[in-house]
Amino acid sequence: GLSNPFRGLLKLGSLERRGAMGIWKEFSCELSPLELRLFLDHEDRICVESYSLLRCESLALTHSDGRFELVFLGKKLYLRAPSRDEAEDWLDRIREALQKCRPQLEEEEWETLEYPEDGGEGQSDSAALLQYSDMPGNSFDWTSAHEPELDAIKEAILYMDIDKTWVPFIFSLSLETLKCFKVRNNDKILSNSYGIETIQDILPDTSLGGPAFFKVITSKAILKLQAENAEEAASWRELVREVLMSYLESAEEALTLGGSLDGHSQVVLKNIVKENGFLLQYLVAIPMEKGLDSQSFICAGCSRQIGFSFAKPKLCAFSGLYYCDSCHRDDETVIPSRLIHNWDLTKRGVSQQALKFLTQIRNQPLIDLKLVNESLYDHVERMGRIRRSREQLKLLGDYLIMCRSGALKELSKRLDHRHYLLECPHKYSVADLRQIADGVFETFLQSLLQFASHHVYNCDLCTQRGFICQICNSSDIIFPFEFDTTTR
Repeated sequence: GLSNPFRGLLKLGSLERRGAMGIWKEFSCELSPLELRLFLDHEDRICVESYSLLRCESLALTHSDGRFELVFLGKKLYLRAPSRDEAEDWLDRIREALQKCRPQLEEEEWETLEYPEDGGEGQSDSAALLQYSDMPGNSFDWTSAHEPELDAIKEAILYMDIDKTWVPFIFSLSLETLKCFKVRNNDKILSNSYGIETIQDILPDTSLGGPAFFKVITSKAILKLQAENAEEAASWRELVREVLMSYLESAEEALTLGGSLDGHSQVVLKNIVKENGFLLQYLVAIPMEKGLDSQSFICAGCSRQIGFSFAKPKLCAFSGLYYCDSCHRDDETVIPSRLIHNWDLTKRGVSQQALKFLTQIRNQPLIDLKLVNESLYDHVERMGRIRRSREQLKLLGDYLIMCRSGALKELSKRLDHRHYLLECPHKYSVADLRQIADGVFETFLQSLLQFASHHVYNCDLCTQRGFICQICNSSDIIFPFEFDTTTR
């Protein structure tokens, strides 16, 4: 009479997934009859990704060590099982699911429908699809004599629907933006710019008139476009999708900066990545100033024209991008990457976009100093003391976690939601770095150490978990967190 939590699942297990940077990360995986789900491996069981089997195009074993790949609408998923046999079992189960959810139709007979060549009913039906008074045709000019942008992956003329009229623009796609230029007096003039993070999808739209038509869906607008032919339209769709997938994988890789975050932190971070995910890369890497021309003289926040005869550009010290005076109001803060790499505690001007981002993530332990720049502990005396205090606090935390006296609850109140201080001595949040710069973080750690050690020394349960020296067998109880008198 008990409910079965695994009802309907075809397979459960752990698989490693390769991210954009080539790093393998372990996930708990569930295969249901309709989708493959990836979960972060901890108590809250947060589903971070799900893939519909209806969209699976191919699957194959790629290596004898258990590596295999799945292809979903142009996106490859690289996975690794503990062994070849386990990988083959996953592939067999997925094939079974595919056969059930997507029956093979090869044996059925298909009839090809064609429009009649004469001007009969078929022609009038197709004409009904054409809603526009000025439809593009062979008379349109598709040639461009202008030099492509320096960062362009693809640049070509596309016609865009503006108030039921098709107007030519030069579209330029880079890894960061999709730019739209007007041609006036034989000069390219930037009309609009769409950050890759704002693009939600790109789809064919034959209802506009044929296979050469497609639409780009962004967070602000839907662009209805026409290419020179069907092949050119397919090329644009494929390239935009590849750039978008590359961006999403980079954002997903940035999520792993947080390591084993709790459920709430993962949700917060995912929402930030959707909105300002590109800023995550500047959290631990000092930004390089690229110059106004790399932004085509437009504000990185609102796409307003800046520079020379336009609004005065302002440099954001967090990202190295330029903003207008509406998007950059000279708010100052410590730049995390400069503190981590150069021990630069100076407060610098940042944009509203960066300030909002830093406020949103301020309490999330995203920075692992051991991975980013462990040498800071050796070069900066204050950071050396902080590492020592953090290691002591972790060892003390092990005692309080095991203690039944309720001391952990009191310590949690003093931690002020920074429970990661008891788990890993090298993880820091933006709030921690700001307090280090202000000189108050060390004092905060000392107060925690004082409370926790006082409890251990005076608790009957905790003192029983102390040690006796294995060499001299002195009757004094020693503890691993007593760095001054005890060597482990």
